[in-house]
Amino acid sequence: MTGMAVSNRYRRMFGEVARDLGFVTSQQVEAALQLQARRRAAGKEEKLLGQLLLELGFITTVQIQRVVEILFPPAKDVEVG
Repeated sequence: MTGMAVSNRYRRMFGEVARDLGFVTSQQVEAALQLQARRRAAGKEEKLLGQLLLELGFITTVQIQRVVEILFPPAKDVEVG
């Protein structure tokens, strides 16, 4: 899987989870995705969707942390042998 595929998967899922938790609206996610696409087309530094939502004032750092915890839960300790 390429880095871009991982990035696209993360971006799509991040917005869905944030929306489902009630942290942002579909319109806010769409606005951030459009900004992300404009930045990419202009050759500017790519930013993750969460970063853009934060910069736009749509989400807090605590909410971002919660979404990331859902997307990438910490591995549980597993006893070996």
